[in-house]
Amino acid sequence: MKLFFSLALFAAFLLFPAACADGVRNGLSLAAGQALPALFPFFLASGLLVRSGLAQALTRLAARPLARLYHLPSSAAPAVILGLTGGYPVGTATTVDLLRQGVLSRDTAERVNTFCNCASPGFCIGLAGLGIFGSARTGATLYGIHILTALLTGLLVARPAQYTPETETSAPQDRTPTQSFSAVFCAAVQQAAATALTVTAFLTVFCVLLRLAQPVLSYFPYGNALSGMLELTSGLDALHTVPLPSRVKLTLTSFLLGFGGLAVQFQARALAEPAGLPMHGFAACKLLHGAMAAALTALITRISPAALPAFAPMGNAASQRHYPIFFLILLLMLFTIWSGKKAKNKI
Repeated sequence: MKLFFSLALFAAFLLFPAACADGVRNGLSLAAGQALPALFPFFLASGLLVRSGLAQALTRLAARPLARLYHLPSSAAPAVILGLTGGYPVGTATTVDLLRQGVLSRDTAERVNTFCNCASPGFCIGLAGLGIFGSARTGATLYGIHILTALLTGLLVARPAQYTPETETSAPQDRTPTQSFSAVFCAAVQQAAATALTVTAFLTVFCVLLRLAQPVLSYFPYGNALSGMLELTSGLDALHTVPLPSRVKLTLTSFLLGFGGLAVQFQARALAEPAGLPMHGFAACKLLHGAMAAALTALITRISPAALPAFAPMGNAASQRHYPIFFLILLLMLFTIWSGKKAKNKI
């Protein structure tokens, strides 16, 4: 199978050089104009947190919720927090750093990586909210749904079958010798540059593949909406012009943000596999994340369109009162699932 795909790609590159060149230009433009400006600071922050000891404050704050909800050690806090806020693939990059430093065990790192890879708030608000729906608040709501379903995915797939309180201290501790800030900073910058290069390469490659697949996608109704399954940024740009109802677009956008696209998933694999971080079931977890986000978005738009600002009447203050109610309902759902799992563990 791998020989077939290799020959097919080689033939496509030979037969369609102009399309490949267009894909490379588009990929490099997306990387320079959108991806790296949003992600590179978080790549650097991830390295600094892991190497400088700043992560210790995060571990103390997150120790109890990580242990109770996900049966994870407090040392996983930097990967979880940066993964939920930093954008793709900061979560995997931070997890790999923690694994290499000996702070996380391989099993714990694998469990963390199943749910801590999310789109950044800037990406959700800027590209999804403003770019597609003309509403920053809709983008912020999508980000809230995105993060909530990521946390729910972690409850479903990241908790071990058996857990004892001693599990938190079983992970190897960081034995890295004390370094000066200049050494830590240089190492973090080098690691951030390597990660940025990986992201740029995969983004460019998948833009080439998307450009080659464009004639095939054009034969399908709303085929452009499927391009986000390959490359998220291009897919969301294409979704803006697809003639679909706003609620359908919103649901598709929510799914694509959760799934991330194959380009994002291969970026995560490229970072994880050299470090020995297993990726078993990673694609299935992202598919579950996307499906849950889409279902929750469709439910909210069905029950109360005013809960999402893009569908709320302009100047209708009463409709805005429904906005925080649904976040309270979602938090109640999260607590109910956690309580049910806790009771089940006691049986």
